[in-house]
Amino acid sequence: MKKTLFFLILAMAFVSCEKDPGTGGAGTISGNISKEVRIVLTNPATELYTVPAADLEVYIVYGEHVSPDDKVVTDYNGDFEFRNLRKGKYTVYAYSMDTTGQNPPTIDPAKMVVLKEVELTDNKDHAVVSDLTIYDTP
Repeated sequence: MKKTLFFLILAMAFVSCEKDPGTGGAGTISGNISKEVRIVLTNPATELYTVPAADLEVYIVYGEHVSPDDKVVTDYNGDFEFRNLRKGKYTVYAYSMDTTGQNPPTIDPAKMVVLKEVELTDNKDHAVVSDLTIYDTP
């Protein structure tokens, strides 16, 4: 009887364990970031050109965590990839120069966050983050 009860409790523990978002799966989140260069950051009409955002740090937050859980650096084409992820919700972000003109003088003007929220629906899912653009001046 004790042996049966032990195996029943052990089986219930395995069945009821839902893993949180994070590493340990076969899922991936990839994407591309471009850099739009403007003469005046707050004026889109002053755009000079757009190039790949090479060598830019990209961060990922697993689920409801507060701080970043991992980071990668974009390649020369602005591409990035986070691998070995489990299913769940993620936030991918990078920092840009502030285009709103709203940052008070005490905040770094290079710290406007550009982000996308992504969900992997199973452990082998692949999600593509599109349309991430950071901004800079010449």
